[in-house]
Amino acid sequence: MVFTGILFAILAMILWGFEELFLKKTIARVKTLTTFLINTIAGVILQFVIVVVFIGKITLIPLNDLILVIFAVITAFLGYLFFYKALSKQKLSLISSLDESWIIVSIIIAIVFLGEKLSFINIFSVLLVLLGAFLISANLKKIKRIKFISGSGYELLSVIFIGITVPLEKVIVEKIGEANAIIYLGGLILPTIFLYKYFMKERFIKPDKKAMRTGIASGIFDGLAFIFYILALKLTNVSMVAPIIASSVIVSVFLGRIYLKERMTIKQIVGAVAILVGVIMLSTVFDL
Repeated sequence: MVFTGILFAILAMILWGFEELFLKKTIARVKTLTTFLINTIAGVILQFVIVVVFIGKITLIPLNDLILVIFAVITAFLGYLFFYKALSKQKLSLISSLDESWIIVSIIIAIVFLGEKLSFINIFSVLLVLLGAFLISANLKKIKRIKFISGSGYELLSVIFIGITVPLEKVIVEKIGEANAIIYLGGLILPTIFLYKYFMKERFIKPDKKAMRTGIASGIFDGLAFIFYILALKLTNVSMVAPIIASSVIVSVFLGRIYLKERMTIKQIVGAVAILVGVIMLSTVFDL
């Protein structure tokens, strides 16, 4: 079961890497909230069809579980909203790399509140992933001059909220099952977007055809990734799933190089290799 969970996490990692590529293309043409809306609608529709046809029955859940789901939806919404805002201000490869720091928050919560334990190999693997993310993202010249990266304030908030969300979703999937978790967690994002629009007095922008296509593509990849991610959480621990899906930065960086013409340095290549080695090590340790 653990091995299957790892395979699902790797699939989610790859799919989220593709999603971030299309997000960058969409945000370049329309505002953050519009991108979020298009992405979510496409993803939720796909998730509903797949759950109904392939995964299982959707049921009403108890009020206590619904409150927990709503709390997780709010933290997830804020995490992704701030990620999108950061993405609109910086290169895909840079923001994607910074974003992976949320695994520290998730693993600490999993150890303290869920009773998960890490072996030395697990710890070393996580450190490799973090080191790789740093090597890919850090501009050493700016660090020496104590300059801040554009979008890093939004990214810090994204790290905190997403880090809280992952352990919450682990608890939810254990309580209400995979099918319900996918539908409730994914579906409730939509009304959250409209509530945010109303209270923050933001507006949607009518996307052109290209923005619509890339936004829908990002939603399809996100919807599929989320399904595999929830299945992975059901089968294995947060401390195993989190570093693997965080490694989507490898896919993002290489896709950014190929399609967005973002240059890769030797340091970034070394960082990508470090992340890959960390994921491989995690994928060969099942004794959690």
